[in-house]
Amino acid sequence: MANRRLLSIVLSAVAGFGGTVALGPPAAASGPLPMAVYAAPGADAPPGNPCTQPRPCSLSQAQQRVRHLLGTGVGNHRDIVVKLAGGSYYLSAPLALGPQDSGRNGHTVTWQPATDAAVTISGGRSLRPAWQPAAPGSKIMAAALPAGLDFDGLFVNGQRQILARYPNYDASAARLQGSTSLADLQRESAKWADPSTALVRAMHCGDWGSVSFTVSGRTGDGLALHYVGDNNRPQDCGLTKGNGPGRVGPAMAENVKEELDAPGEWFYDRTSGQLLYYPPEGTDLSAATVETAEQDQLITLAGTSAADPVHDITLRGLHFTATHRTLFDSPFEADAKGDWAVVRKGAVSLKNAADISVTGSFFDQLGGNGVFLDSYNKHNTISDNKFASDGATDVQIVGSPSAVRDYSGNYYDNVAVTDTAPGPKTDDYPRDIVVRNNLMQNMGRFEKQSSGVNISMSADVTVDGNTVSGSPRACLNIEDGTWGGHDIKNNDLFNCVEETGDNGSVNVWGRGRFWASSGNNTLAPGTSYEGSTGTALTDAQARSLMKLDVVRPITIQHNRFWHAGDWAIDLDDGSSNFRLLDNLVLKGGIKLRDGYERTVRNNLLVDGSIYEQVSHSDCGDVIEHNITLGPQAYNNVLNNPSTAKYGVDRNLFWNDSYPVYVNPDGSGNEALSADGATINPQSAWVRAGMDPHSLVADPKFAAADPLGSYDFTVAADSPALGLGYANFPMTGFGASGGPLPPKAVFAYGPGSGGPSNGMIVQPEMLMGATATNIPSLAVQSSLGLTKPYGLYLPSVPQGSYAAQNGLRTGDDITAVNGTQVTDDRNTFWLSYNKLAPGASITLTVRRGQADVTVRLDKTRESELLNNTSGVVYTNTGAPSTGWLWRGSSAGGANSYLDDIWATQNVGDSWSLTFYGTGIDIISETNTDEGDVDLALDGAPYRTVSFVTPTRQYQSTVATVSGLPPGVHTVTGTMKNGSYLIVDAFRTHP
Repeated sequence: MANRRLLSIVLSAVAGFGGTVALGPPAAASGPLPMAVYAAPGADAPPGNPCTQPRPCSLSQAQQRVRHLLGTGVGNHRDIVVKLAGGSYYLSAPLALGPQDSGRNGHTVTWQPATDAAVTISGGRSLRPAWQPAAPGSKIMAAALPAGLDFDGLFVNGQRQILARYPNYDASAARLQGSTSLADLQRESAKWADPSTALVRAMHCGDWGSVSFTVSGRTGDGLALHYVGDNNRPQDCGLTKGNGPGRVGPAMAENVKEELDAPGEWFYDRTSGQLLYYPPEGTDLSAATVETAEQDQLITLAGTSAADPVHDITLRGLHFTATHRTLFDSPFEADAKGDWAVVRKGAVSLKNAADISVTGSFFDQLGGNGVFLDSYNKHNTISDNKFASDGATDVQIVGSPSAVRDYSGNYYDNVAVTDTAPGPKTDDYPRDIVVRNNLMQNMGRFEKQSSGVNISMSADVTVDGNTVSGSPRACLNIEDGTWGGHDIKNNDLFNCVEETGDNGSVNVWGRGRFWASSGNNTLAPGTSYEGSTGTALTDAQARSLMKLDVVRPITIQHNRFWHAGDWAIDLDDGSSNFRLLDNLVLKGGIKLRDGYERTVRNNLLVDGSIYEQVSHSDCGDVIEHNITLGPQAYNNVLNNPSTAKYGVDRNLFWNDSYPVYVNPDGSGNEALSADGATINPQSAWVRAGMDPHSLVADPKFAAADPLGSYDFTVAADSPALGLGYANFPMTGFGASGGPLPPKAVFAYGPGSGGPSNGMIVQPEMLMGATATNIPSLAVQSSLGLTKPYGLYLPSVPQGSYAAQNGLRTGDDITAVNGTQVTDDRNTFWLSYNKLAPGASITLTVRRGQADVTVRLDKTRESELLNNTSGVVYTNTGAPSTGWLWRGSSAGGANSYLDDIWATQNVGDSWSLTFYGTGIDIISETNTDEGDVDLALDGAPYRTVSFVTPTRQYQSTVATVSGLPPGVHTVTGTMKNGSYLIVDAFRTHP
């Protein structure tokens, strides 16, 4: 790489957004000057060389010189600075710094550029290929390299090229920069001479990150795939480490010779040593710099233990690039109960390390993680750096499972509580870490469960003033609540969750000791806590035990968010002991799921809602002094505001005089403000004690153009101020000089009071319970479903047949007698309706985020089936005038459940298969309807008229009776008239 170009990159990476490349040590008021040690690329000094500027050393020789100086006591009273001459340092192994390389007596050993010339630390080698066309007239060029090299990155003129892949690279593609189905990939692989070179990357079946595979060849009609373990939720997709393919989402394959067919692609044959490359138009290969990526890590800083750490070392102003991907060559480790699995490696890796600074540097197109803080780390700082297009996460801060009490390494592994002591068990965890003023962009190029910063099994981590964007998953992820004390402030987070689903700009899981996938955890036999022994934790006990792990509150304060999904701040499963203060949410909402003691105070949501999900009794949540704009103030799921006892009040809502809605408990929307000006005291939300003193009013922003200026300061006469809202600075977000997020948009308008597709929430009745499709992403997320599948029960009244037989409000029926229920309701009803009264039924039910089995007998009573409950509609005419579902506002009002199906095409038909001795056909009738030909079990039955002089609702237009008990099918075909309408059916047992 050319030094002039790299100097520009490094300077723009740090100084350009407020960082500095300090080429000398900080000025001291007094004391001796630092001792300088010089190194240069390609240098190889003789033994005993003092590594002076005229006679510099190699990196390893400079390291030995530093050790000599420290051993002779020079470092006891002065700093030591290793000054690196400009150029590229190609490493054949990581530079390993340990306790013997550490500063002494409070002094520091610093590694930095000697001058303004850029210093590149590369994990590859420089190639000098002799290029020739691979075949006469071919655009693909070939060069001979040594056989057996291990590189999976090729750089031409400093830019990473594309490993030959199918389908071709498309930067604008929604997933994997271009993807296809696994079935198509399997078919394509039949063309490959050696499938074992292939590497397959796919999306998790729930779109929760990626799952990746090596290939050992072909088996039958497809690839022999072996899962590498890069996701901690493989069970959802039927995967185990080493096996495949399971159920995956979009997929791609790379490192396949036959797929080298597009500019920028390359392939290296490790057996023959041949390198093939399709240069982009205008590339002069005779003058190009060509480099590989071979080393997983560049600099490791590792002590022998927490008692003997590496310490007092600074890495300043360096350019780190060209590391090998760890995705396929290193073992993944489950990261607590969160959804992540990690490789404990980084371009710069710290373990058993204290008082280390990584500053003013550029982490450029790395194959894996940027910086990894592993296990014991204390008082370390990552600041003023730029991270761009790295393969995995930019900064990983991950403790050791050995420090966690009652550790569990997977969402589904519920480890009963045996240890009721507070805090960490050992010192093997990061604490007092600072990540400040970094620019982090487009991470996770290869691993889609990646973020700008990931925090796990750590305490007191400060993430301050960073700009993070272009992440495939959350921009900032907190994998678990242990052990709290984090301070997330002054960050600018936008364009996050770009390549996955169901995540926030900040995502948190709080799956600590108190939490289990099925609800509160259980005390192990013989373990006592707050008066109980060996029993399931009550909500009060769980709330108390939570603080044994989240020992100090986690604060998210004064950050700016722009998030295209539902929730910018996603406090998921068990996230507890949080304070959300003074945040500006330009787009997106705030989710509080299944936890305790979350305070949401003084935030401004320009275009988003607050989501309370799966709430516990007396949970301690406080939501106050916030401003929420737009039609939907709250969109809650599976919670009871009365028993949760939220402290919700003195908030300001505004929808430009349009109504404001609240979904109090997941059963459906109601008007929090019907007139767009006053709080509705009759809403269930307010009657439960929520928002009694809140207001609906114009917040009165002071700026003439708050959207354009990003300034949402309210004026002195704003009604929000009287409610306790306080203005907070509208500046100071993100890294100095960092890019701005997209501008906000006021989402004012009438809203719908519900989903745009009303049929999703159209109720039908099942054994006295109300059933719908999965009505929203919020409900899907609350249940931990990979797809919106199942028959969802938003209400199961006490005393109903469903409740008496073990079903509960919030249950989602995902299978009936072994038949999967999808997002098509009829996958349930077509099976259910054929069962005899009293027949045994086995239901698979998603309850919370666990699957349970409910066994019952089908009711022996007559059932009233809605027009959506197993009816099959057949069009024979023009689709535009054919069968159409109509809700209450489109002609369905006053029918059985305020909906109907209707067609205008003569010859169109409906059919219903049921078990019984007869059936009543219920419909709307009028002068514009006509005759309907009925058929029974495939044979003509009779013709009935749906015509009446006036419109009649819920009329029994025909009764079929006297049938032998069994499965029958009744069909109705439109014979004449303008409309045929279907409302409901009543079975005769």
